[in-house]
Amino acid sequence: MSDDRGGVPVSVAWILVAAFGAAILLTNWMRMPSTPEGAFPETANGLPVATISNAIEVQGLSAASDVAVSGWFQQSPPLRRDSPRPPVVELLNGDCTIDATWLMSAPEGLVDVTANGISATSPSFPAVNVVFDGPDTSWARPLPQTGRSVPTPVVVVGHFDDERAAGCRPEDVQRCLDRFVVTDVTWADGVDRP
Repeated sequence: MSDDRGGVPVSVAWILVAAFGAAILLTNWMRMPSTPEGAFPETANGLPVATISNAIEVQGLSAASDVAVSGWFQQSPPLRRDSPRPPVVELLNGDCTIDATWLMSAPEGLVDVTANGISATSPSFPAVNVVFDGPDTSWARPLPQTGRSVPTPVVVVGHFDDERAAGCRPEDVQRCLDRFVVTDVTWADGVDRP
């Protein structure tokens, strides 16, 4: 069937209209807040809040200055491993759960709890391992009794390249430098934290 005004088939016109509508819908969807409660705060402790990707760029600069970062926190499942070989810097490499504790750019559930046990995967999106130097993690969503974990939206302040990394074993120094050391949690799961 053709439209007499321009010779363009009506079906092609409808396809173009539908494609245009889908593009608008997708664009609006991509602009939606990344957390159920709304967008992450724009500042924390007077610092602009960076994304995980921006934080990873800061990590590459080897500067130990504070940065505020928004992301999705996934705590480690309970792990039992042998104690690390000395020398150990307790905060940076003294706990086997550090390698499974993440601040991620997307709300990806990484821990599965089933009747057969607990399994964990690494993030498929940009992420950094985090350690907490002072703040606790009582604000974090708990691991499920069964099913997949749900990470917590959070804004934290901290730094890479902690000077204590010099005390790690030579082969672990870079891993210790790459940890994001959290010194303050300013917002978690939609709530400002004093």
